[in-house]
Amino acid sequence: MKPMIKQLAALVLASGMVTGAQAATTLNLNHQWPATTTGSQVDQWFADEIAKRTNNQVKIRIFWSEGLGKAKEGLSLLQNGAIDMAAISPAYFPAQLPFFSAPNSIPMAIETVDQANTLMQRLLKEVPAYSEEAEANGVRALFFHHLNPYLLVSREKIVSTDQVNGKKVRTWGADMPRMVQAVGGTPVTLMLPEIYESLSRGVVDAAPFAVDLVVNYKIFEVAKNISEITLWEGPAWGIWISKSAWQKLTPEQQKIFEQVANEAMERDRNAVLAKGAEARKTLIEKGVQFHAFPESEKAKWRAALPDFFSDWIKRMDEQGKGDGARQTVQIWKEVVGE
Repeated sequence: MKPMIKQLAALVLASGMVTGAQAATTLNLNHQWPATTTGSQVDQWFADEIAKRTNNQVKIRIFWSEGLGKAKEGLSLLQNGAIDMAAISPAYFPAQLPFFSAPNSIPMAIETVDQANTLMQRLLKEVPAYSEEAEANGVRALFFHHLNPYLLVSREKIVSTDQVNGKKVRTWGADMPRMVQAVGGTPVTLMLPEIYESLSRGVVDAAPFAVDLVVNYKIFEVAKNISEITLWEGPAWGIWISKSAWQKLTPEQQKIFEQVANEAMERDRNAVLAKGAEARKTLIEKGVQFHAFPESEKAKWRAALPDFFSDWIKRMDEQGKGDGARQTVQIWKEVVGE
């Protein structure tokens, strides 16, 4: 048996062990980020609060930096019971989670953290398709993180769409590559841990990234330019729990999870905004230059984009899910003021 499989099997067995009159539950959470990011610290707070408020009857053990499997394996690991919880981005699973993936991947459609926060809360409350999609995949979304706007981080100064033409740019999902291609760039799909080395070796010339993540991942060592254009902003990775793990919890414990999840989402929003302001100061000290991206060039890039909303609705219509998609887009446009 492979070492990783042995470890997962042991953890599954351990999570089911009980002692004393009342069962104590340990839930194993595979995390796509290292423990040092702002959001990761919120997740640790979430785990600590769950233990505290359940009197240690429920404990969450976090395995950072894909400790129990790659992020792209997260959904299948939840479904087959190898893990109980996961911190993963839904955009890695556009086929299985098309509703959750849309706000996590459609580019240049949200500008601020608060817009992203409002959008995800409204979608979860007002559009039944989201809970139905989670149920169909045997998972439950507890809460979603925020990220500061993904600006264009590059090895060389870029302040026009013409300068993006011919550049290799890190992307993910189905829509980010099309955004890059719209102005002549070459999309390169990379996972988060690959960004630093890829920029260092010239595998990519640029990468959309948040300023605080540029600090966390030390991207400033290999890319000294940041262009002030928001290429992506939206609800980020979610904290998910498998249906089987959720059913292990008592009704009272489930209520505690929901309450702490709501608090964690608000805590995350505040922490992310504060960290973004702090990161800008740090990056300037590290020699990073911030460049204005002219409004005329932003408009030129947006004009070149495909109609992501219409394309997504069409795809969802083909799956018989068009009504939920139209409802999503209507709320989305209300939130961003279109």
